[in-house]
Amino acid sequence: MAAHAARMKPISLSNYDGIYSVEITTQEGPCDRIFRGSVTVTNGRITGTSEPGASASGLIEDDGTVSLTFRGNSEIAHVGGKVWARHASGGWSSPTAECGGRWRAERQG
Repeated sequence: MAAHAARMKPISLSNYDGIYSVEITTQEGPCDRIFRGSVTVTNGRITGTSEPGASASGLIEDDGTVSLTFRGNSEIAHVGGKVWARHASGGWSSPTAECGGRWRAERQG
């Protein structure tokens, strides 16, 4: 039992937790060209968004890989990318709105 306990990894908070200012740019399709907002990351999970009526669910892996889905106004957007220290960037696509583009974010505070 003691040997098993010694091998267990301690639980820790994510290094990526915080509030991120996000800028989303549309490169394809009829969506708004630029959107600015924020998301909240708690324990590595993306748990909230500043957009009323929208939800964000996803996570940031230990290596900084971002994977999440936004839902709002009958639309869905899939987001992927990478976080490096306080900055993040990647791509997004929406099969329902037929749009896609790039995004970037910066952790506040």
